Amino acid sequence: MGGKFTKILSLALIAGVLFISCAFAPARFPSGASVNGVDLAGLTHEQAEEAVRASLRRELLQKQLTIVVDGRKYVYRYPEINAKTDMAAALAAAKKGGAHPLSITYYLVRGEAVLCGICDDFYQRSEDAQMSFQPSAAEPFSFRAEKSGRYLDGAVLSRAVSQAMETGSGEIRLQTARTPARITIAKLKELTCLLASFSTKFNAAAAGRARNIALAGKKLSGTVIGAGEEFSFNAAVGERTKANGFCEAPIIFEGDFVAGVGGGVCQASTTVYNAALLAGMQIVEYHPHSLSVGYVEPSFDAMVSGKNADLRFINGTAFPVYMICDVKNGKITVSLYGKKSAYTYRRESVVTGMLPPPEPEYAEGENAKLRDPKQGLTSCGYLVKYKNGVAVEKKRIRSDRYAPVRGVLPKPAEERDDLARNFTIS
Repeated sequence: MGGKFTKILSLALIAGVLFISCAFAPARFPSGASVNGVDLAGLTHEQAEEAVRASLRRELLQKQLTIVVDGRKYVYRYPEINAKTDMAAALAAAKKGGAHPLSITYYLVRGEAVLCGICDDFYQRSEDAQMSFQPSAAEPFSFRAEKSGRYLDGAVLSRAVSQAMETGSGEIRLQTARTPARITIAKLKELTCLLASFSTKFNAAAAGRARNIALAGKKLSGTVIGAGEEFSFNAAVGERTKANGFCEAPIIFEGDFVAGVGGGVCQASTTVYNAALLAGMQIVEYHPHSLSVGYVEPSFDAMVSGKNADLRFINGTAFPVYMICDVKNGKITVSLYGKKSAYTYRRESVVTGMLPPPEPEYAEGENAKLRDPKQGLTSCGYLVKYKNGVAVEKKRIRSDRYAPVRGVLPKPAEERDDLARNFTIS
């Protein structure tokens, strides 16, 4: 009886151990279960997951993305190419048996930064052409050519990479785009065309006058009148004083030629005036001389004097105007440069009357200041406007009266003899 009980107890203990072992054994995938083509039969969950990952890794090692931009190549492989999957859901479904696909989404690791880096490699900012104005140089305008920029369209690159990542592989070929400069050397040259040039001659041997003209020209040269800005001769040249470098030379004062500081500067202002007229500038202020002058036709002079008489004009164009003043060999030339106009201009001086000088005065003695009589005159100035060589407008711009000059002559010999005969010594 005792031996039979012991045998039954031993069998019971063996059965309990087998039951406990079966209860705690890991679950395994049934026969025919697979994920992404990987047979999972008899594998535990951990083993199945590792098997699927290994298969995915082998696939990733076959993936390659090649980006070629302007002949430059960028190649990306695993681990730069990686994938996101629904592995957990696929394994859970496979525990019930059957074959289950794996949803795979390939992506480029740190894709945004990678693509931005490629775009940065090709980005080049465009550079506008540059112009330098040096009025004293043989070629007053020098230019630096523009440089085109370039860029890679980031949106196009991103879309192409997204399409390639649908399969995890592919080759993308792209070209950069050019960005033209906003300001080209051709445009700058269009803004530095010669608009007009005007010259007057002077006696270079008259040292004081010649020096004043040269000094005024030096102060004027290099002046830039911006679009819509006003030019003032007095502001550009400054006061005609010895402190400002000017010296004494003949000037016209109250209808007579007298010595004064800055004599000759009016010839510079007259030359500027005529260049401005021919360039189509809008004259705001000018003043005629009281006497006619020999260096320009009547009704085309422009006297300046201190603060009371100025030469002013407005640059009515939409672009800067550049002034160059050249003084040499007894000639002053003023040239204005800017955007070429469709119009050109010509001056016409018309003398409308002559004014005889008054009866001369007579003087005697070695120190007598003599002066030739000079006729006065009346005149008009016209400006003729042309387009394509055809006159489209003729406008009278001014009318002037230049006073005659009373002569101062030596006293006739007979009058001197009469005085001598009437003179007696007592």
